[in-house]
Amino acid sequence: MKIKDIEVNFSFTDADDVERFENEAKKVKEKAEAKGKKEISVAEAIREECSIIEEFFDNVFGKGIADKIFKGKKDLEEHIKVFGDVVKAKVEQQKDIVDFYNNIESRYLPNRETRRHSNRKGRR
Repeated sequence: MKIKDIEVNFSFTDADDVERFENEAKKVKEKAEAKGKKEISVAEAIREECSIIEEFFDNVFGKGIADKIFKGKKDLEEHIKVFGDVVKAKVEQQKDIVDFYNNIESRYLPNRETRRHSNRKGRR
């Protein structure tokens, strides 16, 4: 998978990778909600939000990935965009998997009514 021209060893079809992704995404939400309850300056709020997203990337894709992606900048818009791109890629990949499975299922697993109909023909 590529994130901003950086190749990472990750697959949305690998159960361990997806589990790590889902756990860390949940943590991002929890940390962002908890952070919203503190009174801090706008600049510090931006730094904290960026750190939360960077921690997600490091925990999901490997230590140091956040530095390679964001190059030490604390630009909240960029962090949110890249995070959103990864989430969007997950949703699209899961849709493709479901479509692929449904295609196989419809092709190779005939429905019950079809099986019953063909069984009746053989009896007469």
